[in-house]
Amino acid sequence: MNYKISDKAKKVTLGVAIVGLVLLVIGFFQQKEFVYANKIDNHSVEIKYNGHADQDAQNALKESITSKLADYEIEIHDANHGHNEHATNDESHGHHGPTFLWNIHFKHAENHSSLIGTHESGADILIDKVNNGEISFFDNGFRRFWSNLLVNGFFFFGIALGALFYLALHYATESGWGVVLLRIFEGIMSAMPIGIGVLLVVFLAGSVGAHHIYPWMDSDLLDPNSPHFDPIIYGKKAYLNLPFFWIRVVAYFTTFYLFLKWFKKKSKEQDEIGGTESHFKMYRRGALFLVFFAVFSSTMSWDFIMSIDTHWFSTLFGWYVFSGIWLSGMIMVMMITLYLRKGGFLPNVNESHIHDVGKWMFALSFLWSYLWFSQFMLIWYSNIPEEVIYFTERIENYKLLFFGTFIVNFFFPMVFFMSRDTKRSAGFLIVIGLIIFIGHWFDVFNMVMPGTLFDQWEIGLLEIGMFLMFLGVFVYTVLNAISKSPLLQKNHPFLEESKHHEY
Repeated sequence: MNYKISDKAKKVTLGVAIVGLVLLVIGFFQQKEFVYANKIDNHSVEIKYNGHADQDAQNALKESITSKLADYEIEIHDANHGHNEHATNDESHGHHGPTFLWNIHFKHAENHSSLIGTHESGADILIDKVNNGEISFFDNGFRRFWSNLLVNGFFFFGIALGALFYLALHYATESGWGVVLLRIFEGIMSAMPIGIGVLLVVFLAGSVGAHHIYPWMDSDLLDPNSPHFDPIIYGKKAYLNLPFFWIRVVAYFTTFYLFLKWFKKKSKEQDEIGGTESHFKMYRRGALFLVFFAVFSSTMSWDFIMSIDTHWFSTLFGWYVFSGIWLSGMIMVMMITLYLRKGGFLPNVNESHIHDVGKWMFALSFLWSYLWFSQFMLIWYSNIPEEVIYFTERIENYKLLFFGTFIVNFFFPMVFFMSRDTKRSAGFLIVIGLIIFIGHWFDVFNMVMPGTLFDQWEIGLLEIGMFLMFLGVFVYTVLNAISKSPLLQKNHPFLEESKHHEY
């Protein structure tokens, strides 16, 4: 049986994407909480903040300025009230209100120690630190936009990659029960180029300095003669450097895409000629893919996500990210399967198949929860400063989101998927699946935003709009890909076993 994407499905998916795009545009231009740093001369910088900043936030920003520029003697003037504030005064008082304007005056253009012999003024250094987010509690230089682009690009790329992984696992293990669902996996993984394209844009923009999401991409941090030198990042330069990074990126995407195209080609070939030759080729190629994936899934998570918090590392991080990718992909499989089954396009998919997908969702939720807790517990218990800072930042500034994500992704599967009946119920699977799906989007959000936006995150029109736009485009692409081939691999050696699968 062939599936043809209906006009209603086109209108809904593209409508969601268009609504998302509109919200995204509105949210993009509504971003008001920007700090602007303007150089007046080598002795003076004007800092203006449009947004709400309470007394504590202003004092924290002043403390950050003075600590980052400790080699300089500076004064901070409140231009709104004309109040002179010496940076060395611990009793400083800032402007109470939604907007402040500071004039920062450097008493000396050159510093007294580390910068001797350079021609960079204190004003230039302050401008640089504001622009790259080192002195910040704000969204600056479209950091919020680029951060959200990374979140959604990686999340939906991960869904497609999870589908490709399970397809390879299915062939490598010669599993029989899921044959009637293979075309669903093929359709979902067909949307992978969307994620690849978005991620390439993010990485390219970072490489040319359009954003500062990845601190290690800033060459000044790796220069021992630079005032911005970071010895920790410098110690990791053998791995975190642009040429090697791009070699790895090209290796990841090329490998995944070639396997994707090859599996789809052999799947259609099997439909046409039958026999077992194509099946055994996919069996061997599936096992080979798992070897590549075992390595690439970990290093990819280090490169794309963990390197945002460049000073931090976790040996469990790769497995943790992988479990979320796999689960999100399985949820998308379940959603698409139930949609097509309801439309009468999957007559061979019975309750046992649905039950097995539900079991996968249940098991993978617990795998993710186990890795989340293991990583958190081991680091928190050891209380090593350079490790625990990762969680300290999230607990202090993202507490509700951080713990809420864990509760959603652990509690709901535990409560509602323990029962055999709920794993066979389409209604339960859709509702709980959607909750877990959104929960894992927030999980990626938690992994990215604390290292890019610090404590200035929010869930606004920009975030909602971008998610809806990606979701609409992704689902439309998947349904369109599914419509290109018969929904059943008619010559698969285990087809009859799958048709009569009962549990």
